[in-house]
Amino acid sequence: MTGVITDLVPLLDPEIAPLFEKVPAVDYAAVTDWDAARATRFVEPMDSTDTVSITNVTVQGMSRDRTHDPVARVYAPKNSPSPHTLLWIHGGGFIGGHINDNDRICISFVESVGCNVVAAAYRLAPEHTFPAATDDCYAVLKWIGSGPDILGGEPEKTAVAGGSAGGCLAASMALMARDLDGPSLCHQILVFPVLDDRLTTHSARVIDDPRTWSRTKALFSWQAYLGKAYGADVSPYAAPARADDLSGLPPASVFVEELDLLRDEAVEYATRLTAAGVRTALNVYPGTHHGHTGLAPKAAVSRRTTRDILEAIQKAFAPTRAST
Repeated sequence: MTGVITDLVPLLDPEIAPLFEKVPAVDYAAVTDWDAARATRFVEPMDSTDTVSITNVTVQGMSRDRTHDPVARVYAPKNSPSPHTLLWIHGGGFIGGHINDNDRICISFVESVGCNVVAAAYRLAPEHTFPAATDDCYAVLKWIGSGPDILGGEPEKTAVAGGSAGGCLAASMALMARDLDGPSLCHQILVFPVLDDRLTTHSARVIDDPRTWSRTKALFSWQAYLGKAYGADVSPYAAPARADDLSGLPPASVFVEELDLLRDEAVEYATRLTAAGVRTALNVYPGTHHGHTGLAPKAAVSRRTTRDILEAIQKAFAPTRAST
């Protein structure tokens, strides 16, 4: 890749390109009312199914002034309670998204893996800047670690996962749990993760198609999320790529799209995890853009991506092989 790419269509997988070509460009800077903009994308929550119960729980917040208690959406297998829980954190560039958005994927995790899934609601930018989102997600993680009855009591294994901005928050949870003596984590699953506010990698400089996660959107998102701290030496809990020490973190599965501006920062993070002694699996999908599984779920590469994510969750909760 050389030069700024404002049209990804010729580079995309043939099953994805025709769908991507029709995607409208979105200008975040033109939004004047974020509540109204989010309302247009609101997804009605799903009801419990025959096999999965869905319950919303309010947990005690970790915010600095203790004025906000976040909501956790709990998906649990009805017929075979599990001691394993996945904390799932939704994406949306720190400025959008909702726990209801991921009902289908969270239900599929429960049905395919047999674990509990807890989706964390968190406050959004630009109204709420860092550390509001990390406080909310960490409060939910600590609640999981406390062994609530709704999750079957004392947890045996807990993993964190998230997509895009949720991948950033999942990586932050792993760092915070290590540094703040939080719940023990067995795995971190980072799906097309946002990791670095500096946007200095090659892919972050050249990919700027307005129909996907472009450099223009990424700059706006980080400015909204960091607020007055933008451009400073920000906390690694906000931008995990800034962490100097990645040792002692849980094993990781990192999923990367070839034509995503986030590609290089995710690859670099996976490489640094490996160098720090953290067992890490890196998965790169050719001909894909940011969020390809949502746009073209039936494409062969999307089915492969979804299968690989499920497999990573299954392996995270698999019995630990005894040493010989």
